[in-house]
Amino acid sequence: MKKGVLLFIFILSLQLSLKAQVFNPWGPPPNHKEISPNFLRFLLSHTSAELSVGYGSTRYSQNLDNRTLYSANNQLYLAALDSSGNNYYLLDNWVNNPVIIDSVNRYSPIAFQLGNTEYDPNADFIIDSLKTRLRGGGNAIPISIKAYISYWRVRVGGGATFEINGAAAMKLKGFPDYINGYTSDYKRFFTQKYHFSAGFRYYDFRDFSYYAELEYGKFKLSPAVFSAGNVTLSKYWNLSFPIEKNFSEYFHFVLRPSIDFKSVQTALEPLAPVRTKLWNTQVQVGLRMSFPLYPKCPISNCEVQKEHIHVNKKFRGQPLHKKQNPKVGENDPYLETQKRSVFRIFKRK
Repeated sequence: MKKGVLLFIFILSLQLSLKAQVFNPWGPPPNHKEISPNFLRFLLSHTSAELSVGYGSTRYSQNLDNRTLYSANNQLYLAALDSSGNNYYLLDNWVNNPVIIDSVNRYSPIAFQLGNTEYDPNADFIIDSLKTRLRGGGNAIPISIKAYISYWRVRVGGGATFEINGAAAMKLKGFPDYINGYTSDYKRFFTQKYHFSAGFRYYDFRDFSYYAELEYGKFKLSPAVFSAGNVTLSKYWNLSFPIEKNFSEYFHFVLRPSIDFKSVQTALEPLAPVRTKLWNTQVQVGLRMSFPLYPKCPISNCEVQKEHIHVNKKFRGQPLHKKQNPKVGENDPYLETQKRSVFRIFKRK
């Protein structure tokens, strides 16, 4: 009886000791020291770079309410009286490279008035003392390079955008078609933008992340088209709302709709300078890649898909474009219903 009790106690203690030893096939062995990346790699893991290309439309806008305009020869000109008061001299290309091309007698063109339907469409018109707003646009092909430093849901960085811009065509808003519009003397020009940026990731849903981002910087225009002696440039603002498809924590496909705000002011001696707003709407697509926290596992036949340890080094199991899959389900603190709610980051966990 005594031997049986001792045997029972021994078996029970053995079972309890076995239950206490929990084996984790995906992690380090029990009591193994924590392996962390070196400090430089830790800092680099918060950096990323983005390359994108797209299509844009540049919207030109001018307020010419206090100007005199002359419509003739399939073109619109700025007009001003000469010193004698009997003739108008005409300025062409006043957006970028103003030049006096001709002068006409003050009384030879027809003084245009809105609402009159009896005008000869082939006549020359002088437009004065009317509300004249010039509107139009041209195409653009942007290529952008950006770099970020990210922490939590905030990222800051900088970058550059290079654009190929097409010719500009503008019409007077509210005027009939026989009143000529403005056509630029250039076929294309190049724009360079350099900026600082700050963004916030405000929403996540499954493998998609939604950002709001603001850029601020300066821009340059082709000096052969926009002479620095005639044109003064404003600062440059851009507001974008990138949507990212996250293939992994390191590899992201980016769709970036945006709008930027800038302007140029052109000197028109002896007239007052004229300001041209150059608003640009764009849609770009590209890729953003982050620097990985751990190097890829060098063992070709290793089938572990998450971060894991070999000897005293830690590796990631998947290439940059694939998610680190734990095989037992994603470790996500949010339910699917919570993922669908807007601004869920402000909800109490």
